[in-house]
Amino acid sequence: MQPMEVPAIDKGRESAAGQQAASGEKKGFFLISLLAGLLAGLCCFTPIVIVLLGLATLSAATSLGNVLYGNYAWYFRAGALVFLALALWFYFRRQGICTLNQARRQRNRIINTSLLALIFAIGVYIVWTYIIVQYWGIAEGLPWAQYDESWAIPAAAVVIGIGVLFYVLRFRRSRKV
Repeated sequence: MQPMEVPAIDKGRESAAGQQAASGEKKGFFLISLLAGLLAGLCCFTPIVIVLLGLATLSAATSLGNVLYGNYAWYFRAGALVFLALALWFYFRRQGICTLNQARRQRNRIINTSLLALIFAIGVYIVWTYIIVQYWGIAEGLPWAQYDESWAIPAAAVVIGIGVLFYVLRFRRSRKV
């Protein structure tokens, strides 16, 4: 018995559905990376928020910022990594990878996507914490101008550039297959 050939109209719909699924997959790990990077930078964003809301003076916010960044920055970063790991777990479950056998069969996809999400999360963290929040805090009057964050722009460019290169190589190869 020969398999039935799908009419050309249905093939078009299938390819459009496949493109939408691939687009959703791409958006999914970008969102995960964005949220993880923002979560890691909450230690520095919190003082700006409490000043903007009028809940603290500049000196109290500065003191809080020093405590959060000085003593608890690694807790925020670890929390972001835990969030990233859980989000990727849910992401792959939603993609249909539910058992260890399925995970073994798609090991390269899991590793590549996880690595890509981590690279973009690090890039977002650098841009958010050391560029956006730094200059926003200075604009709000926090005494952060004393900290030299000139390394952040080139570092962010390198990390995001590596992520974009890896992204292009990963998805260009997956389209050829």
